[in-house]
Amino acid sequence: MYQEIFRDNCYLGAGIRLPEAPVVVDAGANVGLFTLFLKSRYPRARVLAAEPAPSTFGALCANLAHHGHADVLTREVALGARRETGVPFTYYRDLPGNSTRYPELKTRTRELVPAAGRLLADSRSLAVAVERLSDLLPALGPAESIDLVKIDVEGAELDVLAGIGEADWPRIRQLVIEAEEPEPVRAVLERRGFDVTAREPYGPLAALGTSTITGRRT
Repeated sequence: MYQEIFRDNCYLGAGIRLPEAPVVVDAGANVGLFTLFLKSRYPRARVLAAEPAPSTFGALCANLAHHGHADVLTREVALGARRETGVPFTYYRDLPGNSTRYPELKTRTRELVPAAGRLLADSRSLAVAVERLSDLLPALGPAESIDLVKIDVEGAELDVLAGIGEADWPRIRQLVIEAEEPEPVRAVLERRGFDVTAREPYGPLAALGTSTITGRRT
């Protein structure tokens, strides 16, 4: 993850342009590396970071505190189409960044990337809370625009997009999404008026077909 985020610039390097004090949502924040990278470049950024797995959320909060980013808003929730409680969530102890609401999507990972498949063998089920993104946005204050929504949620991309209310879509200027199924995500963004580009996967995970989808308003 450090290689992808800090060196390969997998999120902000996809044609994203931000003001000096951007308003950003980090959906699927994991241990906080993207938020840390963002704050290193944009110290005045206002960030809402959401992560559902309790141990990963604890690491997120610890990392932010260690680096002096007490201003980042954190929420221990998954994002989805509607508010829910007690939703089954599969946590992979040895590969927590792959933890997901949809473990069936990891079948191809096990088949095509044996090393990752072995790390996915140790899993346990958690019960997590789910919130709509639009229900969390007021915490960022009365911003006229959301400069970037980053989504990396292991198969729940369309759920997160479905949780954005009609009044909030015009406020969103850019999205960057790690998409397990790129075409439906592309279709949603194009229907909402975004110019959409896709960066194909590379390296050992290229066979999985996960793409980075970027949507920008012009």
